[in-house]
Amino acid sequence: MILSKKTIRWIFPALLLCVLLLSGCGKKYEAIPTPAVEEAKGEISGETQSNPVTIGDEDGKTAEKSSHEAAVTTETAPEFQKADETVYVTGSGVNVRTQPSVSGQIAVTLNQGAALKRTGYSQSWSRVIYENKECYVSSRYLSTDKPADQAQTPSISGSGNGRLIAIDPGHQAKGNSQKEPIGPGSSQMKPKVASGTQGTATGIPEYKLTLAVSLKLKQELLNRGYRVYMIRETDDVNISNAERAGMANESGADIFIRVHANSLNDSSIAGALTMCQTSRNPYNGSLYGKSSALSKTVVNGICSQTGFKNRGVQETDSMSGINWCKIPVTIVEMGFMSNVEEDKKMATDDYRDKIAKGIADGIDAYYAGGN
Repeated sequence: MILSKKTIRWIFPALLLCVLLLSGCGKKYEAIPTPAVEEAKGEISGETQSNPVTIGDEDGKTAEKSSHEAAVTTETAPEFQKADETVYVTGSGVNVRTQPSVSGQIAVTLNQGAALKRTGYSQSWSRVIYENKECYVSSRYLSTDKPADQAQTPSISGSGNGRLIAIDPGHQAKGNSQKEPIGPGSSQMKPKVASGTQGTATGIPEYKLTLAVSLKLKQELLNRGYRVYMIRETDDVNISNAERAGMANESGADIFIRVHANSLNDSSIAGALTMCQTSRNPYNGSLYGKSSALSKTVVNGICSQTGFKNRGVQETDSMSGINWCKIPVTIVEMGFMSNVEEDKKMATDDYRDKIAKGIADGIDAYYAGGN
């Protein structure tokens, strides 16, 4: 077959195109790199980590948190609305903290009815002023209205200008095993309050004995011209040891007498003793001199009146009811309920009167000594 010149002109370009296409069929094609994904304002790489941010914790130590954690911390901090009002604590044992967080240090634990100035409010936390310092309290435990039972707050008995003595009848009918700091800002915790021991012979609960003696002490002090502030005058209360100290602090009392009775497994041990902090106490060591003097005169007074063995003064920094005090304090262990003879004596009105008079004699001697 003879092809025309016109046909030949179209055949050669077509063959050339086929040759070129076939020549590329054997090549291996490279994958196209996937573009990096962008998130928010920065590029995310699987191997890239955020640089750590150094943040000081509540103890002054440094802790490392990722920049994301630091950002979350900033974002979740409460925003306070300005306030200028008086608010009242509505719960029992409400913590006042140095930061608006449950991990913030506890500056103090307040009882129901305590008044505070609120300078800022959020749904979760309130910014308040406590002893001229900016602190924080959970907003749910504050109200601009006084609590309904505000009128039941212990009052001061006695008139005139006599020195004010705070008396704490130790323990209560039902203990509270919830924990509280052993002292201001401490991370060490102790149960709030116990119901106490009981007489090995009489079966009398310690909380009933301490209240009976404390009420006699109250009357004895009133008779001597003192004024008296009672932490409790009934057994059916729920007041922690730290709260009791706080109540004494806020009452304006000059000294704090905490009335207790002792108990040991060894029933042969008997006698009276008192307790106070050491001179190295990290919470209120500056009160040691006066607390020690008070403890000595009180135990001497009790033993002089009762004839009990004088076991002296024990110094300890493990008692939250001492550590939270801002005034001179002594714990009076009037006798051993684990000792049959002493237990029976402390069950009588005669010896309870003697113990109360002995404590009052000790208070007289304390002030006579120039304190």
